[in-house]
Amino acid sequence: MSSKADSRICAYCRQAPVVVAFRPFCSAGCQARDLNAWLSDRYVMPASSEEDELSAMSALDNGDEAG
Repeated sequence: MSSKADSRICAYCRQAPVVVAFRPFCSAGCQARDLNAWLSDRYVMPASSEEDELSAMSALDNGDEAG
């Protein structure tokens, strides 16, 4: 596998071209910064106010206590 630059831009810095070895990033630095952003909870999915996962009863939960 070669480390030639791709014609697409880096998924993190949006400036440098993608390097095949670090795809979809341009370097190990952008790859590490993106991982740090995930681990620091900077990327989040917006929650819907209509849907509360704790109040919804699952199909397996029949209301009986385990015991």
